[in-house]
Amino acid sequence: MFSGNGKSCYWKVGDQLTFAVESGLFEGVFTSEIIGLNPQQGLIQIKYPMVDGRLVLLPVGTTVAVKENREIEQDVRFIVIERHSGENRSLVLKHTGLEFNHLVHITPPRHGQLICVCSGKGGVGKTALAVNLAYALAERDYNACIFDASLGTANVDVLLDLAPRYHLGHVITGKCGIMDVLTEVKPRVHVVPGCSGVQLLTELTVYEYNLLAEEMQRLFNYFDVIIVDTSTGITTGTTNFILAAQEGYLVTTPEPHAITDTYALLKTLVMQKARTVNLELVVNRVYYRSEAENTVEKLQFAAKKFLDYELGYAGFIFDDMRMREAHMQQKPVIEFEPSAQASQGIRAIADRHCQKHNPEQDKSQGGFLERIKQIGKRA
Repeated sequence: MFSGNGKSCYWKVGDQLTFAVESGLFEGVFTSEIIGLNPQQGLIQIKYPMVDGRLVLLPVGTTVAVKENREIEQDVRFIVIERHSGENRSLVLKHTGLEFNHLVHITPPRHGQLICVCSGKGGVGKTALAVNLAYALAERDYNACIFDASLGTANVDVLLDLAPRYHLGHVITGKCGIMDVLTEVKPRVHVVPGCSGVQLLTELTVYEYNLLAEEMQRLFNYFDVIIVDTSTGITTGTTNFILAAQEGYLVTTPEPHAITDTYALLKTLVMQKARTVNLELVVNRVYYRSEAENTVEKLQFAAKKFLDYELGYAGFIFDDMRMREAHMQQKPVIEFEPSAQASQGIRAIADRHCQKHNPEQDKSQGGFLERIKQIGKRA
């Protein structure tokens, strides 16, 4: 059973759970294997029970009385809140004595920072910014972690030429913890790899998101900043991560369709009103400085007039052949070609971040204003 504070329980993954069901459709006692636990939220994920070789498809909303516990005599009541189909068939049970009507928000400690990198459209350079920003902050003595939340289409590992044994899919299914998937790519930079090609994980359930949120909270014991590379678009899993963050970078390009999708994501976030998030624009693949300025002007005007939202601006990155060459070599551009214009643009964004969080201590090399002057010469 779950303890009063909801942070511990007597079960573990792999245990057999026996429970009684009394409903209009089913009646009897069933046994199933536990495949996931979230004690903080009072949740247990189990395989579908089987009787005579057939699955027992308990409907959502069914109340069950758990019998299996050597130390507790009375029944413990749960309710079925989710059913998963496909290869990973499972039920999610919620303890009826614990509140579970809200998402867990990630709360960094005073010294920690949580940044999301998001975009309304794919192919605008979101992942490249997340990776290179982590490297730039590591140059400024930050311990940085890249959290690849692009589940189903993760590619941070591809961009960095990694072949991790475990990924977030294993964390969600309870096969391992967050520390087991943590991968060091260089001093001060680690990656929590996502997974690709698993359709089940392309849309996180509340249970799965809360499980990852609890696991992510542990990372702040080791890192100054966690950079979350979210999935593209306006899925619930994406917006949950963005709303959980203290701040974020909204990546777009000057193309009209990219601007439209960026506004759509921003509108979705603002309309939810669940938690305010401080988003700043990054305009990528810019040929001229005026392109970035025009893009920012359009989005800031629309955000203010139609959403009553003050959209910030973090900087721009020039379209740079060196960035493409770095991608082909599976390396961050700021290491592949430190003097490239794209590298300078990313470092300027990192400098701005450092000055915002440490106004009396500029960790940058050369200073934020000086770097802005340098990258502006092409305009």
